[in-house]
Amino acid sequence: MAVTTSAASADIATPAARSHERVFMILVWALALIFSSLPVLAGYLFATSEYQFVGIVYNMPDHAQYFAWMRDLAHEPLAPNRLTPEPNAPAFFNLLWWTVGRIGALTGLEYAALWSGLRLVAAVAVLAAGYAFLSLAVADAQQRRLAYLIFIFGGGLGFIWVIVKYVYRLPEAPFPFNIYTAEANTFWIITAFPHFGMALALIVAMMALLLQAMRTGRYRYAVACGVLGAILGLQHAYDLITIYAVMGSFGLLVWLRDRRFPAFLFRCGLIVFALSAPAAAYLSALVLLDPTWGKKLSQFDNAGAWTPPPWELPILLGVPFLLALFHFRPRALQSRSDGETLVAVWFVLHFVLAYLPVKFQIHLLLGWQMPIAILAAAALATRVIPWLQQRRSLLLQPALALLFTLIVATNVYLVVWRFVDFRRLEAPYYLTRGEAESLVWLEAHTTAGDVVLADLEYGQHVPVRSDARAFLAHWAGTLDFFGKKAMVREVFDPIVSDARRQEILSSYGVTYIVVRERDQARAALDPAVGRYLTVAFSEGDTTIYRVTAAHLPNG
Repeated sequence: MAVTTSAASADIATPAARSHERVFMILVWALALIFSSLPVLAGYLFATSEYQFVGIVYNMPDHAQYFAWMRDLAHEPLAPNRLTPEPNAPAFFNLLWWTVGRIGALTGLEYAALWSGLRLVAAVAVLAAGYAFLSLAVADAQQRRLAYLIFIFGGGLGFIWVIVKYVYRLPEAPFPFNIYTAEANTFWIITAFPHFGMALALIVAMMALLLQAMRTGRYRYAVACGVLGAILGLQHAYDLITIYAVMGSFGLLVWLRDRRFPAFLFRCGLIVFALSAPAAAYLSALVLLDPTWGKKLSQFDNAGAWTPPPWELPILLGVPFLLALFHFRPRALQSRSDGETLVAVWFVLHFVLAYLPVKFQIHLLLGWQMPIAILAAAALATRVIPWLQQRRSLLLQPALALLFTLIVATNVYLVVWRFVDFRRLEAPYYLTRGEAESLVWLEAHTTAGDVVLADLEYGQHVPVRSDARAFLAHWAGTLDFFGKKAMVREVFDPIVSDARRQEILSSYGVTYIVVRERDQARAALDPAVGRYLTVAFSEGDTTIYRVTAAHLPNG
């Protein structure tokens, strides 16, 4: 596999080699940052005076959740769950969104600008951490560069399902998780998921620090690794499962290989665990002891986001995964090279991690792209390319071009698809002028004691743009999500009795109702104006009704 920790930098020791390496890095970073930024630029370019781009590239529901935390953590140490109408005390802390929120409070930047800045910071962190690990783990320059390109730009074969959709004229592409799952796709992460980007950078950097600690015999690298683990635990604690599993298994393999207890490595592991475990313990205690956050986690399967079954992994992970499987040999688990052993155990363990019986199992795909990229690059450099050169030299360039086209095709589709999707100027990535102005009104007129009922498409913006709690905002954050979704339909349905409508509003302390023209709810609500509803705001396609609690049952 040509992986080592002792001579990985030998081939860039000369000035000429270092110069070539810098040029390569600059080109790769420029390409990654430019192409990953195109969807954001498109979103703003397509915006008009009537349609405001929200600044998010993909997955508005989850980002709205993060921005709600960011809003609260900008001024307080802990955040409540304002994605649900039930009152709950502030109990949640997330270091990433606390940091971004505090920056926003200091600079006055609004959330979309903060997200764009975070996306660039996360992208640079991933690019830097990835190169740092490969510099330690992969000695051969050709393999290292191939691995770096695959790590950054490689994707799965999910585009096949898009072709199937259009060939068979299906309403939706089959197996969408094979296309849009971000955790194992670095390029999609740096394009649309900066919180995953920061977590991926921390995972890879921790693995690099472990190798550096073993290479130098210095505990300071283990301390740095533990500090990064604490940061990871306070941001995306799920990933500490990957860290502990890979590092612990690596230590056992080194023990078996060397036939003596790896005392230094063991002490490094203790340092990493001691520094990072308190963060994981906090999140565990929050979920176990706080009913609001415990119920939130219990609803994680509402999204249906599970790791695709094993037979779909070749589509999800694509050509790099197939090449990695082709190249992997079990004997790498007992290699004399620490780097080769670490890469091998990291690769193998994800087959288990990705299918752990936990609701967040799909998140445990994060990080798998690094060992896959290293093994895929080794397969290309030591097996595929030599075989083509010896037997089919005329086919070498066309064959390699086809391979790399297949490797990047899904990511090309994802970027192009963002342009097509944004060109429609539709929710959830665009707000009409009425929606945007109504959110400004809510920000100015609501407090933490208010509850705003609206359709999910609008409701997810309420805790981001105001201090109010949303009646319906998120598939996991809104407690009894499907029940609340049905209640919103009842409130908006003119066939439902007014008594039932008032019962829902009274039971959850709803103070405002927001409807758009497309909600088709005014026939149900306008008759109540003057009795228990008052029109508080109306602009374009959006109306806000104030609920008069004194006129409701038990009011």
